[in-house]
Amino acid sequence: MAEGFRCVVATPTCELFSGTVYYADVPGRDGRFGVLNGHQSLVALNNKGGVLTLHLDPEGNEKKTFLIHYGCTQVLHNHLAVLGRYGCDPDDINVEEVKVKAAALREILEERIAKYEASPDKGEYTAADRAGIDNQKTHLSWYEDQIAYVENRR
Repeated sequence: MAEGFRCVVATPTCELFSGTVYYADVPGRDGRFGVLNGHQSLVALNNKGGVLTLHLDPEGNEKKTFLIHYGCTQVLHNHLAVLGRYGCDPDDINVEEVKVKAAALREILEERIAKYEASPDKGEYTAADRAGIDNQKTHLSWYEDQIAYVENRR
């Protein structure tokens, strides 16, 4: 009988899962990879908007999925930690609410970028301003990935 191992799935703001799993299908930046009990230690980057699938029983009949956006994964001493910059249970996505948030953020971004591009030497914006824009772009891509996931599932 297969042995389980410890797994935590989290974002900077919440823990999405903590428990024993028997297999994990992880969306790595360089491609999907599987993790079983006894897996070699590793640290890997997560893909943008990837689906993480956890097998909660040895036969793989009971599964739990999460949508993970960037971040990293670590395997160490039979412990898997999947840490996403953003993440959620796909069943919790309210696509209409996410569409509203995406539209509002898209509008804010367009205004910020237009203001930046209109400045004579683009020197008005500091590194912090540019980082803020980049962060908002990443957040927008998270919203867009949630929308795409739900719409492709229908």
